[in-house]
Amino acid sequence: MFEGLGRATGPTRIACIEGSGEFVRLTLRHTLAVLGLALAPLAAQAQLAVILVRHAELSGEPMHPQVEMPLSKVGAARAKRLAAMFGHAGIATIYVTEFVRTSETAQPLARQIGRKPVVIAKADLPGLIARLHASHSTQRVMVVGHADTLPEILTALGHPKQVQIKPYDYGNVFVVVPNGKKPPTVVRLRSD
Repeated sequence: MFEGLGRATGPTRIACIEGSGEFVRLTLRHTLAVLGLALAPLAAQAQLAVILVRHAELSGEPMHPQVEMPLSKVGAARAKRLAAMFGHAGIATIYVTEFVRTSETAQPLARQIGRKPVVIAKADLPGLIARLHASHSTQRVMVVGHADTLPEILTALGHPKQVQIKPYDYGNVFVVVPNGKKPPTVVRLRSD
């Protein structure tokens, strides 16, 4: 399932759970268990899970404003890893921006699950959040965004901590699970 992640001398560490001001490092086995719990359907009540992914590596410089900039070979490989990671997570809808790099990141997963990504303007954060609440309150949804939009989306979904993504860091994946009136549970994964 996680081909291409490589083998370290010790347990592979790919995730952090944010909580009480510190990060807790998890091994791959623990990450899969936590992710399974976060994405498992609840019998008594349906739960929205929003999976936020930064687009994969570009064929040009990070943060490039050109809309038509495609993924590099490394980026295409990351997109395939994301499809392997989330192909069986029950994702109902994938949102992408008008930038080619987001749709190319989503394509392997979209083909695997038989869904066409929905394009929403990068600048329309209020529209995206409204759609997530109005149309997907009982579904798992993936949003493929950018280093400058994912932190804003996390904040809009109620995550109380500021998140910063560096321009050359393409491996960020956030699983956001609402918790009623309390801040959501946020699991930060890596797709490296």
